[in-house]
Amino acid sequence: MHRLKTLALALIGLALLAGLAGFVGWIIYAFFQYISSVPKELGAALVAASTTVIVATFTVMLGRYFERKKELDALYRDKKTEIYDEFLREFFTLFFDEDNTKDAAKDLVPFLREFTRKLILWSGPEVIEAFDAWKDHLAKGTPDAQSIFLTEAFLLAIRNDLRHNNKGLRKGFFARLFLKEGTLFLQMAEKNPNITLAELVEIENVIKAKERQ
Repeated sequence: MHRLKTLALALIGLALLAGLAGFVGWIIYAFFQYISSVPKELGAALVAASTTVIVATFTVMLGRYFERKKELDALYRDKKTEIYDEFLREFFTLFFDEDNTKDAAKDLVPFLREFTRKLILWSGPEVIEAFDAWKDHLAKGTPDAQSIFLTEAFLLAIRNDLRHNNKGLRKGFFARLFLKEGTLFLQMAEKNPNITLAELVEIENVIKAKERQ
């Protein structure tokens, strides 16, 4: 019954569109028939006037369409910026504030749920996929090189969704900006893509011990 109702509505819609197209075609045909029956000078003037009206109407409609589109784009971008900024504040507070405790990680769970809801409503597919890959990897509980690179991919997706140009940002920019030994991390990750952050700390301690000798 539901399928028949849907099919009937679709057929009615197609019939209305066909009727509208036929009506517009008839008007155009009648207009040109009328033009051909009047003196050439009057016909030329009518064609010129009609063309002017049509072009002006089309220009106004097109201008309003792009103006409305620009307003909507600005609205979406402002909303996305607000959502991403809120997330990044929490993220940086959790991972880069030395005074944080384990309670902060627990408090982040409901925040991530709410952030996921907002992602579905406002974000593009690239951001959602990058966030999903990043979250699933972090859930394994072993911070490693891939954790850093997936975080970087997520940040790049956010920047791209806000229409920022990522050209010129080399792979590893996140490590260079936020890890104390970012350059060393990238060197170690190139040798061992699965190196953990705990192993990196051990290597850093060995290097510092040798430097103090």
